[in-house]
Amino acid sequence: MAADLKSHVLRRDEKGFMGIPFKRLLLGGVSGGMTLIIARFALGNLAFLVAALTFILALTLTGPRGGIPLWQRLLYRMRGSLMLAAERKPKSLAGRLGTTFDMPTGLVALDADLVFAPPEGDVEADMTEWITFAHAGEADHDSGLVFVEKPLEGNH
Repeated sequence: MAADLKSHVLRRDEKGFMGIPFKRLLLGGVSGGMTLIIARFALGNLAFLVAALTFILALTLTGPRGGIPLWQRLLYRMRGSLMLAAERKPKSLAGRLGTTFDMPTGLVALDADLVFAPPEGDVEADMTEWITFAHAGEADHDSGLVFVEKPLEGNH
């Protein structure tokens, strides 16, 4: 008797609608519902439109790209822009805002001596079992440069 296994056993399949996972749909629905309840007091029937826009905004802002949701990418972009403005143009409005929020301007300039410094101590590079190819198309043929620990036995 054989068992059929999925290729990604540890990865859980998300169920949802139109490619949107259920947890994002739930978050958007709850956000829209709460907006509807609160905005209904002030806006009347216009609150339905505001709730629908909140639902769409919540779905959009939680959409991941590269594992990071849009709201977080926008936050990082704004933080980086304030850091750059505080370093490059401290007299501008964005520069003063970055200074007000105490943005770490020292992170703007990268020191190549620190970034590309070799490891300290006697670190030996082990390149055994690495295969190097001149062109990507050669990877199918196993005919690249191979680093081995000792000479291979065989025909010379």
